[in-house]
Amino acid sequence: MKDIHVLCINYNIRSDLRKALSSLNYILPRVNKVTVFDSHYPYLSSPNSSLPFDIDYINARQDLGIMLNTYIEAIESEYVLFLFTYELLTSAVNGNTLTLKDDKPIMTVYHESKDLYYQFPFMVKTSFLKDSPFVLEREVPFREIIFHLWLLKNGESNVVTLKENVIEEIRKINNITNNEKLKFAHKFKKSSSNATLSAPTLSVMISNFNMEKFLSIAIQSCITQTVPFDQIVIVDDGSTDNSSKLLEKWKTHSNIQCFFKSNEGKAKALNYILPFITTDFVLELDSDDWLDPDAVLLIKNKLGTLPPNIAVLYGNWRYWNQNSAAEVEFLKVRHGKSVNSREELLSYTFPLGPRIYRTSALMEGKGFPISDFEDGRLYEDVAMLVQLSKKYEFFYKDFTVYNVRKHSNSVTKKNHSKWNDFKKFLT
Repeated sequence: MKDIHVLCINYNIRSDLRKALSSLNYILPRVNKVTVFDSHYPYLSSPNSSLPFDIDYINARQDLGIMLNTYIEAIESEYVLFLFTYELLTSAVNGNTLTLKDDKPIMTVYHESKDLYYQFPFMVKTSFLKDSPFVLEREVPFREIIFHLWLLKNGESNVVTLKENVIEEIRKINNITNNEKLKFAHKFKKSSSNATLSAPTLSVMISNFNMEKFLSIAIQSCITQTVPFDQIVIVDDGSTDNSSKLLEKWKTHSNIQCFFKSNEGKAKALNYILPFITTDFVLELDSDDWLDPDAVLLIKNKLGTLPPNIAVLYGNWRYWNQNSAAEVEFLKVRHGKSVNSREELLSYTFPLGPRIYRTSALMEGKGFPISDFEDGRLYEDVAMLVQLSKKYEFFYKDFTVYNVRKHSNSVTKKNHSKWNDFKKFLT
């Protein structure tokens, strides 16, 4: 009974793929076909006549979510079995192990690393996959999250988890980027905390200009919070790319408000949406960055005890580098420190943030200052903090929920040389 179609995903080393394919001998009577989604195509796609099943090689350098959703529509086998990157089957797997009932169409296995664990789909009824598409790769910071979000959406009552050790890793990969990705993935779980019930309300505001490539990742990180934002407000500042068209998808979301205006710079864009903010506090998120899944939970727990003379809560930044292969590599966490004067603010070695503003303080000052320096198009965050510091204090807490993407098109990177001129302008 050949009823399983195997999908091998992200095998970057040919010998690893061969080992994974060879391990399919344990379930050979049930393997109908194997498809390799190969990001290094055609490096891995050499024929291997010794394997007793058909293999298709798919160039997966494009959006993996789109490719999977399209390909799965044509699969005729009853089940799809997933193997990822460094996995192979063990002798513990057999025909009796791989059984799914109609009310439990998803089979998962646990992955463990130190004190963290996470789940990937292992075997799924094909009919269920066809009705439950994956999110797109352009909506997540890295590919692995496609499968975590799919389980988060579909796994409540549909999952049976295998206790048998049916897969093992071909090799242990212990680099800092993989560890950070694992920590991030571990945060995708429903919150059982009641700590936010009496907390102040919190929204997020996003100003976008020509960041079509990254905008959906920022938005998706806001709507997949373990505790939801009370409000998500987005403004497109006259983008000339396809950002406006992309935002059409998100404007129908029940908790998202989208606005469109002509290009006048970030300060004026944020001021444009400020009257629509109805929450006690608002987090500013750049359209090329993203949040941890538990950002709202952690921030709200800290806002609950914030004194009324505090206008801004801030913490640490987590930095990632966008490499030439369109993947992110973890760089470092930059820890903040307390700022108690204008001089300390202007000598801060990196942008103070992430910035969670008290909304009333922003409203009181009529929003972000529009300075004569570059017509207010640069360093609007510092100008705002300088204005607020005249009346309010800022509060640093040691927490990390904000991910900064370093890339060649970053506005900050392009204008870094103007920072000293701006400081002179302020004085």
